Amino acid sequence: MNSIYGSWSGNITGTLYFLLFQLFGILLAGFLLHKKDCYTRLLCGSVLGSVLLQWLPALFAFFLGFSVAAHAGALLLCAVVIAFLYLLKVPHAGIVLFSRDEGKAFFRKHSLFLILCAFTFLIFCIMLSTHTLLQKEDGLYSGQATYGDMSMHLGFITSIARQQTFPPEYSVSPGDRLCYPFLCDSISSSIYLFGASLRYAYMLPMYFAFLQVLTGFYCFAYSWLKKTVKAALAWFFFFYNGGLAFVYFIDWSDSRTFFFKNIFTEYYQTPTNLVSRNIRWVNIIVDMLLPQRATLFGYAVLFCCIWLLWRAVFNHEKDLFPLTALLTGSLPMIHTHSFLAMGLISAAWLLMSLCRQIRFRPQWRRPGMILFPAFLLLMCRLQLTTDPQDHASLFLRICIAGLGALFCFGLWCLFQALRQKEGRRLAASWALYLLLILIAALPQLFTWTFQQTSSESFLNGHFNWANLGDNYLWFYIKNWGIILLALIPGILYCSRKQFAVLSAGFLIWFVAELVAFSPNTYDNNKLLYVTYLFFCCISADYAYELYSRTRHLNGIRLWSSVFLFLCCFSALLSMGRELVSDYQVYSSAQVAHCKYIEEHTPSDATFLTSERHLNEAAVLAGRKIVSGAWIYLGPHGIYDEARAADVRTMYENPAASSALYEKYGVDYVVVSSWERGDYHLDENAFDTLFPCIFAEGDIRLYQVVTPL
Repeated sequence: MNSIYGSWSGNITGTLYFLLFQLFGILLAGFLLHKKDCYTRLLCGSVLGSVLLQWLPALFAFFLGFSVAAHAGALLLCAVVIAFLYLLKVPHAGIVLFSRDEGKAFFRKHSLFLILCAFTFLIFCIMLSTHTLLQKEDGLYSGQATYGDMSMHLGFITSIARQQTFPPEYSVSPGDRLCYPFLCDSISSSIYLFGASLRYAYMLPMYFAFLQVLTGFYCFAYSWLKKTVKAALAWFFFFYNGGLAFVYFIDWSDSRTFFFKNIFTEYYQTPTNLVSRNIRWVNIIVDMLLPQRATLFGYAVLFCCIWLLWRAVFNHEKDLFPLTALLTGSLPMIHTHSFLAMGLISAAWLLMSLCRQIRFRPQWRRPGMILFPAFLLLMCRLQLTTDPQDHASLFLRICIAGLGALFCFGLWCLFQALRQKEGRRLAASWALYLLLILIAALPQLFTWTFQQTSSESFLNGHFNWANLGDNYLWFYIKNWGIILLALIPGILYCSRKQFAVLSAGFLIWFVAELVAFSPNTYDNNKLLYVTYLFFCCISADYAYELYSRTRHLNGIRLWSSVFLFLCCFSALLSMGRELVSDYQVYSSAQVAHCKYIEEHTPSDATFLTSERHLNEAAVLAGRKIVSGAWIYLGPHGIYDEARAADVRTMYENPAASSALYEKYGVDYVVVSSWERGDYHLDENAFDTLFPCIFAEGDIRLYQVVTPL
């Protein structure tokens, strides 16, 4: 079995396997979208290729385990389908490479986006490289943003590939089905399975997913706003987001709390993540897409789906509904929040489509002038409740009542639309779209998602996302920052057609402010960033139009430059912090321990360790441990305090814990500085009871002999 360092041949094999699915995705997109331009086929094909690699091996794994055989079957199925479509002579656009003229025209037209994209992708590549098991003389290193999340995802990757059990279980909580959307990690497990290094398998698909996110956003913004400058500006607002917290670091008084240099030296003292000052709107790149793989891979599919659905609904390209439904239906086990966001977007735009068939009186020319202030007044009024925690059920009821009212209104609109010939066609296209989504998504929801969300810690009423005490409006002013100068008038003065698109963002905002979808309410930001996507677009539209009308004024370019700088200053500081951050995650002794485990222990062995998140047995070697870290299990609703207490008992009184060792099937016991710090150990007892089979540095590994 290969080690975490893999081999060159393994890296090449894993890369070829990954690229073959990219090729298959582009070929299939050629069949499904043969009437569309090459840019549409290329982006959709790349996203489709990633989805196929996430899903097809998983489907075969139900019967063959997560094995090489399952992956061979997935590859063969793709090849057979492509060959079959060719034999049937289905119209196909082929893999269209840019001609010289097309390439020149594309680069000329979208040069601003390409420059921004290339610069941002370079920064991401540098951070991903320095944050992913970077090898140094004394061990493996990471950065600030990935110090916590990366090990969880690495543990999923290695356990799926090593244990090959499917459906997979939590390696840090054996016996509990892995209901976290694990396909964002299984795509790396597939590469790792072929002998690639763990670092390479982790990074390779993230490069493609990040480019898909960057491009998907721009394609949507350009299709909606019609101008390359507006689309690039919206893209800039979104990916270089940051609020006003940089002000805290430029206070030069004697009583100042934060120092500018602390941004680059302290742990999480950045202008986009300063919890002590209620700054929670983190930069999307360094604190969401870089460390949170589910968000990265989910947004890669989601942004493409939003773009395709916009074209199907507002540009009347009805032939895009089936592919949009296919990609949307794949989302629950890639990123559940993205699936929920796409569901809310679909509901909002379906309602807008039905409303277009009906002539309402009066006709609001500027609906944002009424609905946006009304929304803010409602939120501010809700904040006046004495204790939001005591009114959780109230917030949940308000959300349900609001959605119920929209649903009833939608049924009435549907009834009115069905009376018209055009309305029947509209209903038919949407019915097919929703049916395909349900066929693809319901098996996932019943197999995994509903099992997890049935816990009481999920789906609770909770007001105002992550606000820790600020006034509702002030919280968003200091977190979203200077962009509000364009956002507020942009919403107030947008047209009915623009507001129809924006309605999706408002619906998501309404739901995310009233309901927490996981024990960690902060995770609602994964929904709110989708709202922010729409708001960045409308802000860019208004800002550019305002600039165009005032560009003749003296100093307007200077003030525009100041505006753009203040928009991105906090983000640039946060990115700078990540570029220089450097933390050891695994010592050289832990790496040697991992290597010994891989070479001398069965892949299904169970290890007794402390509940540390930097756990070489579970993370690097992919083995099961009795109980993992709360920071991983708690937000997933499966942390077992009784099991944690049993772990303490087995460490502190091993001689009297034979029943517990047998209950949890413990095969090996790890004693290191982590365990010595967490428990009161009598190491002489372990030396007496178990043979020590590995010792290096502060780590000792004991093999459990039955009976004790």
